[in-house]
Amino acid sequence: MSDEKVKIFERALQRERKARKQAEEILEQKSLELFEANQKLTASNKKTEALLNDQTAQLKLIVDNSSLGIVLSQKNNLIKFNKAFANLLGYTDDELLNVNIYELSHPDDLPQAKKQLKLLEESKIDKFLIKKRYRKKDGNYVSCNTNVSAVRDNEGNVKYHIALIEDVSEIDKKTRMLNALNSLSVSILGKRDLNEIAWEIAKNTANHLDLEDCLVFSIDYESNIIKEIAAYSNNPDIDITKKPPLHIPIGKGVIGKVVETGVYSLVNDTSKNDLYEVDDFFRFSELTVPIIADNKVIGIIDSEHSKKNYFNNDHIEVFHNIASLASAQFNSAISLIKEKKTQKEKDVLLVQLGKNNEELKNFAHVVSHDLKSPLRSMSALISWIQEDNEGTFDEETTVNFNSLLKKIDKMDHLINGILKYSSIDKIDKTDQKVDLQKTVTDIIDTIFVPEHINIQIKNTLPIIYGDKFRLQQLFQNLISNAIKYNDKEKGIITIEVEDLDIKFLFIIKDNGIGIDKKYHSKIFEVFETLEEPNDDSTGIGLSIVKKIIDLYNGKIWLESELGKGCSFFFELKKPH
Repeated sequence: MSDEKVKIFERALQRERKARKQAEEILEQKSLELFEANQKLTASNKKTEALLNDQTAQLKLIVDNSSLGIVLSQKNNLIKFNKAFANLLGYTDDELLNVNIYELSHPDDLPQAKKQLKLLEESKIDKFLIKKRYRKKDGNYVSCNTNVSAVRDNEGNVKYHIALIEDVSEIDKKTRMLNALNSLSVSILGKRDLNEIAWEIAKNTANHLDLEDCLVFSIDYESNIIKEIAAYSNNPDIDITKKPPLHIPIGKGVIGKVVETGVYSLVNDTSKNDLYEVDDFFRFSELTVPIIADNKVIGIIDSEHSKKNYFNNDHIEVFHNIASLASAQFNSAISLIKEKKTQKEKDVLLVQLGKNNEELKNFAHVVSHDLKSPLRSMSALISWIQEDNEGTFDEETTVNFNSLLKKIDKMDHLINGILKYSSIDKIDKTDQKVDLQKTVTDIIDTIFVPEHINIQIKNTLPIIYGDKFRLQQLFQNLISNAIKYNDKEKGIITIEVEDLDIKFLFIIKDNGIGIDKKYHSKIFEVFETLEEPNDDSTGIGLSIVKKIIDLYNGKIWLESELGKGCSFFFELKKPH
């Protein structure tokens, strides 16, 4: 309910109270005038009897047709009352006659009522207005505004009490509902803990609407469970805190059905409803309203009552307003729980990542020291054997020894590749301006380029921020790959760049053997090579390229057709 609607509602209540008060005062004044006139006419002569009867008829007409309860009492015993008062309490005339007014009053209201009546007896006041509760025949109490006036005899003593009684239970109910919304709004303001918000919803709803209990649930869609997160009871005989929280499968029972459909449920007689399930003990009425955010049920407000037909449209409206009011805070608290869970998982992953990095460093040390050293020894030993037996080995043995040396050399290259890959993001480098035109030109001048390979830089390469060593490694690996896998008589490799506003798109294209489409998705993974790899290939070069581009938050992909060549595309951000 918006603040504007609340203000309109409050002004309407004020106007209604003012109008009723004026009517009471007019009716009270008229009643006193007629009553006093009746006394005077009785003491007068019979000539005025016709006028007296006429005014008595007027008084009876007003009293009988009044919507207010009108009571005449003497010494606190009822001696006269109208139908409105009898109907209000549900008694017959005979049942009310001569009943002491105290017997119909709520015990908590008696001290204040007796105090005001004493002031009337002592002539310190002539009338008073009090709000009190009257016991109905069914045992319930109805809240009323009671305007009591004294009728005195000639000596000033109180002879009768006249009371005008207005039923304000509906106004009280609406006021309580309004207070519930206002109180809840204040109590959950700024709260982000889901259990705290749920507790405030349950407590405020139960207290302000005089409910027997109120439960709040959250929805765990991953486990398909509705979880009770707050419960409040106004029944002193029930300690709801000792009851284990309910866990209900989505779709089961009244609550499960509301979560499933997103539509509220009002059950006036649970004994006739197949979906109703007994919790701690049986109750006849149940009202269940969903809390909805972004068209999804995120929570439930549920209340049960021991009487049939207890909940009405006013309750439904207030429950919906409470659910709507709490929705944003409820949803925010759920998001916070998810954030904390994600952060916790992230922290665990970071710890694990730290361990993995440490293990990787140890692995790199093992590779560089414990593996390379034996390889060097093996290479030296084979070379000595070849020298010592020069001219002795037959052709097959010589080929085998040379093949063995090549395998050892490839193993050495592989180990170097692993070291480069594992350390590429561990080297602490300071970014600086790097002239890629000069860097790529230096690479072409430095590496071995066969005579049948022609490398062209089609347009001027830009200056970007980065680590010169990594960027040099990036371009050198891609250019070397293009040279290594070119089987054409006239090999052509082109390098160009496109300006894409906030980033540069680089394209390195060759007319080599190409890459089969089935390898496109995994060519950048470590140790991935083609089915018929080059003897010098380690399967690490492109994975190093991918890792360097990832360090700069870039992106790389390729387009290739087998036998016609390959084009590598990668993006790097422009310097700020």
